[in-house]
Amino acid sequence: MAVKIKPLDASVVNKIAAGEIIISPVNALKEMMENSIDAGASSLDILVREGGIKLLQITDNGSGISKEDLPILCHRFTTSKLANFEDLEKIATYGFRGEALASISHIARLTITTKTPDDICAWRVSYSDGKMLGDPKPVAGKDGTVILVENLFYNMPSRLRALRSPSEEYSKILDVLGRYACHSEGIAFSCKKFGDSQFTLTVRANLSIEERIRCVFGSNVSSKLLSLELGSLEEFGVQKVFGKVSNLDLSFKKSISPVFFINNRLVTCNPLARALRQIYSNYLPKGNKPFMYLSILINPEILDVNIHPTKREVRFLHEEEIIEAISSKLNEELSKIDTSRTFKTSSIVSPQPLKETFESTKGTKGFVSKAPHTPIQNNQSPLGNNIKRYENKLVRTDASQSKITSFMSNQSTSTELPMQESVSEKIKGGEEAESGREPFYNVINGTSEAETSPLRGRGSSRHGYEIVSKERVEVNLTSIKILKEAVDSSAHKDLTDIFANMTYVGVVDGERRLATIQHDLKLFLLDYGAVCYELFYQICLTDFANFGVINLQSGNESCLNLVHILSHFENLDEKSIRTIIAKIWEMREMLSEYFSINIAGNTDSEDENIQLESTKITSVPLLLKGYIPPLSKLPFLVYRLGTKVNWEEEQACLDGIMRQLALLYVPEIIESVDLERHDISEDRKTSFVNKTRDLSVVLDNVVFPCIKKRFLAPRELVKDIVEIANLPGLYRVFERC
Repeated sequence: MAVKIKPLDASVVNKIAAGEIIISPVNALKEMMENSIDAGASSLDILVREGGIKLLQITDNGSGISKEDLPILCHRFTTSKLANFEDLEKIATYGFRGEALASISHIARLTITTKTPDDICAWRVSYSDGKMLGDPKPVAGKDGTVILVENLFYNMPSRLRALRSPSEEYSKILDVLGRYACHSEGIAFSCKKFGDSQFTLTVRANLSIEERIRCVFGSNVSSKLLSLELGSLEEFGVQKVFGKVSNLDLSFKKSISPVFFINNRLVTCNPLARALRQIYSNYLPKGNKPFMYLSILINPEILDVNIHPTKREVRFLHEEEIIEAISSKLNEELSKIDTSRTFKTSSIVSPQPLKETFESTKGTKGFVSKAPHTPIQNNQSPLGNNIKRYENKLVRTDASQSKITSFMSNQSTSTELPMQESVSEKIKGGEEAESGREPFYNVINGTSEAETSPLRGRGSSRHGYEIVSKERVEVNLTSIKILKEAVDSSAHKDLTDIFANMTYVGVVDGERRLATIQHDLKLFLLDYGAVCYELFYQICLTDFANFGVINLQSGNESCLNLVHILSHFENLDEKSIRTIIAKIWEMREMLSEYFSINIAGNTDSEDENIQLESTKITSVPLLLKGYIPPLSKLPFLVYRLGTKVNWEEEQACLDGIMRQLALLYVPEIIESVDLERHDISEDRKTSFVNKTRDLSVVLDNVVFPCIKKRFLAPRELVKDIVEIANLPGLYRVFERC
């Protein structure tokens, strides 16, 4: 007996259709994410629980959904993207069928909270089987949409059993999210597991494509990228081809699926992938895998996006010709760099057991210790033995995570020096000095023209740098060699290693000049004033007679006269002032030749009083480019040059002058100001905030990077650095909580 044909129940039809479109949590996420991008969102936050099976939530800041559209939102074939079938020929959005939310509502618990800019509040409503459950409820919310999917496939146990483990499903979600994050410039993405405090993936909106690839695929891939661009191919309907592919230095054994976007739609194109891999096989060693990201813009009229229920495949005309053109361009780019390649050299490992040593040196104020450098990227020793690395012995560093300062307000210029807002580097001739030596820099306008006295603080307006054509001087003075040997012999090996491998954290107290640094598992508190004093003294020694020049200018020329400068010291009488100026004037040629301290005066007059009144300081040395010393300390430099330097002996004289210059360059003390107090003027508060910000930026970007590169820490500095925390100790504290 023939079985009669009868129509399926509507609920069965909808479940079958939903199962074709939403086959796993990652498909549901992809559909919702594309809707958010279509809505003009610039930020997407994703929350996942048990691989998206128990909970999958996406929050965007797009245009939102009108309250009037909520009743039909989850009906099948309701969309704002198409009006008729012909619109498919010029479709420019991700969604177009109106099936995604309808399918999700038939196989999961769906709740939507949305608000448009015109609404005074957000609206929340739940859906089941494509129908709205009750009326929308007013709730608090921001502009945009929050889609919450719970208990995916609760009514399809066979599909639920076919899913992978939650960790594998979560990996698929991260993979798709990362691919969209690489392509979608101007959109921020974040994803984390439910209950976790840290995000698994974060990509900020202002990152470039290279930085996005670094966040998703790691610095090993992003540092070895090659741009691939192909102009329009009008005969084949191609408007533009752009992408980032790996060069020939990438040594990657794990295959990365190509990231292909056609008309901004993530697709798989196996013919294109095979063709490009074939090109790479002619250049890469066997077993190495390339990375490929391509964005192809094609005339929508020759593109069919309605091929697969999940929209992961597309069809377009002239496929073979387009693939051939892209392959030829890739072959051309790779052939240009085929002559230059980088290979890792093998190393010989001595068969000694891996021992963890711990050396320590006690000081009067604290405890300085050196922990071994433990490799954290590989859990195996160089000999191949498996050694368990405990969490409290690992230094956590993740290059894909942004620094905390990038999220702080008003930090858009945090990577620039405070004086660089109007700095223009004028390089004469366009080339640096020969033999790879550092050029001599001359700082223009070391002080502000509006400054009436050097005592009034740092002049930081309109600084500019220009290279001075001057040959480097080789110094063979015995006294300088002896002073250099003294610095070398007084170096503390462990403390120097701490500074060479530190991570600068920040300023703790500008009034007491305290800052923090991290080394291995330890956090140290140090007196950065003492550290800077030793640093600039060592710079004076190494660059002796080869300093740059900071030209001093002032609207009131008398401010630079030595008589005017020394008149601020009440303990100096007129005779003492004359004696100091006479000694400085006598040594002016030596000060200019060795230290770039230029003293000007009226040499034509025979009257001693006229000479005395006209003597002024016109420049001080530039020890570190990018850092102007606090010129409020200029009077103390002049005073101490005349009273604290032994001018009779060569070695003592040179050492004394360099130590006074080091004192000049030590950052000034910033007196703390309570910003909450109303009896303090706004000008003083503003000055405190600006000084604190400028100090933090210059220490972070100029001074401490220099310390890390060239500083030899003396033994006397041990008393100025204190260990305040260490990771194993913190673990023990939290274990007791």
